[in-house]
Amino acid sequence: MARALVLGGNGDIGKAIANQLRLDGFETIAVGRNDFNLNSSDQIKDYFSKNGANFDIIVHSAGMNHPKLFEELSDEEINQSLDINLRSFLQIVRICLPHLKNSKHGRVVVISSLYGFFARRGRLPYVMAKHALNGAVKTLAIELASSNVLVNSVSPGYIETKMTYANNSEEVIKKFISGIPLSRLGKPQDIADTVSFLCSEKNKYITGQDIVVDGGFSVGGFQ
Repeated sequence: MARALVLGGNGDIGKAIANQLRLDGFETIAVGRNDFNLNSSDQIKDYFSKNGANFDIIVHSAGMNHPKLFEELSDEEINQSLDINLRSFLQIVRICLPHLKNSKHGRVVVISSLYGFFARRGRLPYVMAKHALNGAVKTLAIELASSNVLVNSVSPGYIETKMTYANNSEEVIKKFISGIPLSRLGKPQDIADTVSFLCSEKNKYITGQDIVVDGGFSVGGFQ
């Protein structure tokens, strides 16, 4: 049985992904802040040294997004965002790489964001990290293709999560919905279903891609 690791497994999207992968028949380990701190390289190393790194599937659903204008941001806050959203993912992939390359079912999926190709006022660290993640996905897809490891990202639009409601007022969320052609926020399960396909045997030829799941928002609905 293939083994899956879901980073950020305590979040709304992470939980939905982990539950779906279990239903798909994968032995799934969901990790969150209680397991190790993603901005601590030492804690990451310690976790995998104790628990092993034999994962065939890695889903990076961990992230942080604390809105703040650039002029108010400290270097520490920018680095913390890059650590949690980007650097921790790269470190974990490096640790798991020997098994991934020998796996018969190597899959890596990053949960990115519309802010991986858009930007927004007050979101500089998050936008930076998501842009960088999308670039990392493309490069890893090329480098790991010879080992038949498929690497993709999924970019959710506006999803019904605690983070969405914490970072946006009710008025702003109504504005988002008015610009979504499907006229609703997405559900965490909408993201989980997309990840499920990318991690499945049905996906044999998609790699290096960013799959946008946003109800049509980014194709012009916001106009």
